[in-house]
Amino acid sequence: MKIDESLKKEIEEEMEKIQAPSSMYEFVKNIKEESEKRADFEESKGRKRAWRKSQFAVAAVISLGILTGSAFLNPTMAEVVSKIPYLGQVFHKPIHEVIAEALEKEGYKPAGIGMGMSGQKAHFDIRLKGTEQYVNQEKDRVLNILTEILEKRGYDNYELMVSDTNEGSPALKKIDKLRKELGEKLMSDLQEAGYPIMNVNAYNPVVNVYIPIADEAKKVDIYKAAIELLKANGSPKQVQVITRDVTEEELKIQWMPVIRSIEEEFFLKKEYQVEDIRYSYKPEKVSITIITKMKSSDAETKETVNKIRKEITEFLDSEEVKTKIENLKYELIVQDKNGNDFPF
Repeated sequence: MKIDESLKKEIEEEMEKIQAPSSMYEFVKNIKEESEKRADFEESKGRKRAWRKSQFAVAAVISLGILTGSAFLNPTMAEVVSKIPYLGQVFHKPIHEVIAEALEKEGYKPAGIGMGMSGQKAHFDIRLKGTEQYVNQEKDRVLNILTEILEKRGYDNYELMVSDTNEGSPALKKIDKLRKELGEKLMSDLQEAGYPIMNVNAYNPVVNVYIPIADEAKKVDIYKAAIELLKANGSPKQVQVITRDVTEEELKIQWMPVIRSIEEEFFLKKEYQVEDIRYSYKPEKVSITIITKMKSSDAETKETVNKIRKEITEFLDSEEVKTKIENLKYELIVQDKNGNDFPF
């Protein structure tokens, strides 16, 4: 996570805008000297950290108290601090929010921003409000804006698509609308019948009905009721009733900001060669499994695997994250392309 010269300059310019007591300047003058001593000491002890690869980054860590206070008071400074390694994990704004704000600042009206894995790359789908002619006219400029944002964060494993809100097959839109309405109606009807329904997904050939109970007899009742309701609505479909533990759902919500940061970092950088990330949420332990595209026999595999483990472990063990997840235990598993745990 190297900081380039342009980013250094940007941070320095924003720092100059912040008013501080005169006594603070004397402290700041000593940061560089102190950071150099610390860097030398850590190097001699063999304890250099991955998120502290430059004197500038070390200085940023030492002056955490100053930056933290300034960031909360100064929105511009908060955005700048979000780009600093390690500190960025605390102030890290989700990439879709950054994209939306940047587009709005340039006068565009984003109707939706989606991100998902497509093949071996992260795929961004940005929908803009406006006519097809207008969006086609502005597409290249929008792509340049998005590319600059992503490259500034060091991301290099993505594809971008910009389209208007009307793009897409009318027939597919109609099908999606009908499926959405079907799911919403089935969920409403089942809840009115007195069943504890958490969610209904009718987009797939098999309708998934999610409930918070494991009572097999109750699951059978809900299954029968769902089948009858679908037939009554003229939509005979297969149904699957799935139990979801409420505790696991709560953990998932609690971990969501942490997981989002991990996914953004590792999906959007080629060097990690991450194929998929899977999670298991249990009260006693959360399991994170990183599935890579690497083989154990590849020359640089061990180094990359160790870097993945170090980056995630240091992030999860930071005080800010530990507070967010309430010190819940976790396990980190890194696997090869065949789903086997790496031996190193």
